[in-house]
Amino acid sequence: MEIKNREVPQEHSHSAFLASVRTGLALDNSDNIQDPVLGLLGNGAATVGQGSITNTDCLHQATADQAFTNAKGAGDVDGMANALIYAALETNTEIAAISQHHVQDPASPGPAATNKALTLELARQITSVGANPQEALKSGTFAPGELDDPTAAGNSRNIFDDEPGCIFTQNLSVKDTTTC
Repeated sequence: MEIKNREVPQEHSHSAFLASVRTGLALDNSDNIQDPVLGLLGNGAATVGQGSITNTDCLHQATADQAFTNAKGAGDVDGMANALIYAALETNTEIAAISQHHVQDPASPGPAATNKALTLELARQITSVGANPQEALKSGTFAPGELDDPTAAGNSRNIFDDEPGCIFTQNLSVKDTTTC
């Protein structure tokens, strides 16, 4: 069985959450993490800015955890919710009950049920900090492409200067459930 890397970069697709986590991280960044976008990259690219985080596999989690902690200390409910959503954007994080979200290849078999359950769990976590659970729907991924797409791009995008993120401005997000 041949294994192919299917996902292309899409770390800027949810820029609004990167910006919020960046602001939260700036309140106290004793680990000297250079930027939250690094937590969404592969380990090779992330090592350049992981600061004192010794295990690159933990960078995404550490970034989300620190931004959440800082927002909680500041009484910033939206910041806490945004840190939770940031944590849910990739599968290599674990913040409270959010251990995995959005199957990285939406064209793979069966991601819809998993993503729906995880979106609902994210909504519960967002509710627990006093924010609007509907925000969990913003963690959605792109529509699946074709498994045999030689470009591996599928329907994903990665536009650096598209605020709040091309997945929103171009209406490309798949809602994993109709309501939270």
